[in-house]
Amino acid sequence: MRSIPLLILAGCVTSSLLAQGKDIIVRKNGARIRGIEVTEFTHSGLKATRKGGEVLEIPGHLVLALEWGDLPEEFIAGRAAMERGDFATAVQMFGEAANKATRPLVKADCEFFQIKAAVAAIGDDSGAAQTAADKAKAWLTTNGDHWRVPEALLLAGRASRLAGNAADATATLRELDDRATREGFGAVWSARAKFELALTLMAEDKAGEARSIFQSANSAADNALRTPSGDDSELRTIKIMAKIGEGETYLSEKDYSRAESFFHALTNNKDNNALVAAAWAGEGQAIFLQAKDTGSSADFRRAQLALARASVLDSQAGEASAKANYYLGRCQLELGPDREGDKFKTRARAYFQIVLSNYSSSRWAAEAKAALAQ
Repeated sequence: MRSIPLLILAGCVTSSLLAQGKDIIVRKNGARIRGIEVTEFTHSGLKATRKGGEVLEIPGHLVLALEWGDLPEEFIAGRAAMERGDFATAVQMFGEAANKATRPLVKADCEFFQIKAAVAAIGDDSGAAQTAADKAKAWLTTNGDHWRVPEALLLAGRASRLAGNAADATATLRELDDRATREGFGAVWSARAKFELALTLMAEDKAGEARSIFQSANSAADNALRTPSGDDSELRTIKIMAKIGEGETYLSEKDYSRAESFFHALTNNKDNNALVAAAWAGEGQAIFLQAKDTGSSADFRRAQLALARASVLDSQAGEASAKANYYLGRCQLELGPDREGDKFKTRARAYFQIVLSNYSSSRWAAEAKAALAQ
């Protein structure tokens, strides 16, 4: 499962804002409060001053993003690197930005985004994952009441999972889920925490427990969606990924027939094209894995059809397309020259390259990279 993407600073910082040193608060209702200087950035609320000394206070749960008016240029370069999937460069740029930042609040944000980039850059490097987890925990110790504490906890849990430290990941994510309710982080954080916890349980081969938590994540997302907010798009994505994750628990148990039936039932959804695309990708994956066991060329062909449907239907060009292209490449290799012709390897490599080039933040990028190296 891919990790669900979280809040990134929205909008562009203009040169005039940089010159004036003015911050902008973006509220979840879309309103933008300009011409202020933020003096406190905690989860309970933001404090800022206007020209003339007027003090402005906004509850933290109403804030979508904060745009700093005096960001180092390296921060802007780091954000651009994040957007194009160049996470190693982003880590470097955010680190340089942190060194140059003169305001403590800006410095803390630079350090946070350096951690966020480092987690995105982990891939299959467990050492890098542990380093990122340690840095996230250190940041949390220093910035215990910061507005970004919920996301920092999520990143710490994710990094611990990728480092293979399931116990730490589970404890961190359960803490986030508990605090989401107890400290008013918001229902969206409960959904995020549960989804990430389900991934952790999957990594521990606890498919039954993971299935239950995926279902809980789906319910938590539904609960959060009852109150319209700037998180609605992500919550709908969590619902899709939680449903697909539930099906993937059957794959981890090697119950391919049940997985195929589960995913096929989802393809009949009339209201959610994104779910249908992801379901076709899941069905193709289930058929492919079963064909690997049986060696059935007919099943590999069935897998190709399901995966092609996923790629065509995935209008968001997201995880479904990444998975579909990866397994389409695998199908080429399994069918071989007798059934796919002499250029079967070239076509397979083309599919893998699509995943690397277009879906670098997907978990299938690492799989495609490994396949290209063979």
